[in-house]
Amino acid sequence: MRTYEKSNPEKPDFITPQHVVDDKDVPFAGQIRDAGINYKKEEGVFLPISFFVIVSGGEIREKNYFHKIRNKDKYRRIKIEFITDPTQLNPDGMLETALCKQERYESSHTDTPDKIFIVSDVDHFYNDLLRIKPKCEKADISLIINNPCFEIWLYYGKINSEPIDFVIPDDKLKISQSFKTYLGTKVTGGVNPIKAIYDISVAIKNAKDNYEEDTKSIPKLFSTNMFLLAEDILPLIDTELKEAIENKEVDNKQINVHK
Repeated sequence: MRTYEKSNPEKPDFITPQHVVDDKDVPFAGQIRDAGINYKKEEGVFLPISFFVIVSGGEIREKNYFHKIRNKDKYRRIKIEFITDPTQLNPDGMLETALCKQERYESSHTDTPDKIFIVSDVDHFYNDLLRIKPKCEKADISLIINNPCFEIWLYYGKINSEPIDFVIPDDKLKISQSFKTYLGTKVTGGVNPIKAIYDISVAIKNAKDNYEEDTKSIPKLFSTNMFLLAEDILPLIDTELKEAIENKEVDNKQINVHK
């Protein structure tokens, strides 16, 4: 298993999805579990809602990943507040934002989040992540780390093996950019983050199967603990997501028939 550590920031030239979410809230394979006998979808029936706050260093891809399940009319058992601040994209800034949100909700005594997550890439932030990790644990904030970048989570939604044929560039500052390009070659057409939510069950299994940490409890290269966040979300969206997938398959069949 290869590891690396970077010291300078990188601005990767990444082609973003055509559809970008502009939400000022304040892309399946595999088997999905059934919601259980206590879940009823009839109109007028009260549904307990789990509230998650996600503070992310990704302004587009990560936000688009959660886009579909933030539709409160379709996914009525979950509420997600996604927060990203262009001026606070480093781990310290994200922790500060998460702590401020936590304090605000605690003082308001209303609509308190069930969990608060920070989602960060390792990228050039290794030492910063080491510094905030114990602070997150003390504040009961879940630290989600993708190594090298969020695309490794999208990768595991399609492939159940470490990308051993990925060539690590000599300039470690370019590893994230290179992996995004690599993903487009491994998966035809690349992976659309908005549709990747359909692969959540597969991504959980594959990411767990290939997960390793270094001696300082940071995910090694090609590892991500995004499965922790996904495992919390899946029981709250499984029934609706299964219906969306079935409808998507029907639509695809109809398209094929009319070709």
